[in-house]
Amino acid sequence: MPRKLRRYHGRGDLHFVTFSCYERRALLARVRARDLCLEILEQARRRFRSRVVGYVVMPEHVHLLIGEPQRGTLAILIQVLKQRVSRRMRDTGKRGPNGQLSLAFANTRGILRRFWQRRYYAFNVYSSKKVREKLDYMHRNPVQRKLVTHPKDWPWSSWRFYTYGEAGPVKIEPLD
Repeated sequence: MPRKLRRYHGRGDLHFVTFSCYERRALLARVRARDLCLEILEQARRRFRSRVVGYVVMPEHVHLLIGEPQRGTLAILIQVLKQRVSRRMRDTGKRGPNGQLSLAFANTRGILRRFWQRRYYAFNVYSSKKVREKLDYMHRNPVQRKLVTHPKDWPWSSWRFYTYGEAGPVKIEPLD
């Protein structure tokens, strides 16, 4: 992550946002973790009144194509999203009756101190051509990583909305 990361807000642009799990570990590898991430993204979208144009949740990172929120700032929206996901994941990881950690982000020495890398990367998206490019990139990501053979097989993205018009766990508001 660049040290002097510049973010441009307040102009109503869309933002291509990327944030990663701590040390790029696959902390979102479990279905429940990815489902939870999308559930909390939808809650944040509603709370901050933000437009989500596209998304993909990968095992170790998340990409969003998102508008500036009507309430608060993009930075606060991302902060809330990341905090709530990590807290809920931590809550699901309490020790079970056998004393074993069931947490998605436990390691050999116990619980990781962090779930997410600090900060996030945001790129302002100005044109419909760039929107299409970023959506294609996000939707192809699971295929390029060989998690699936076709984007239709990765339910943690907005691909099905754009291809079949199917509503998913996060409300998508495409560009006109």
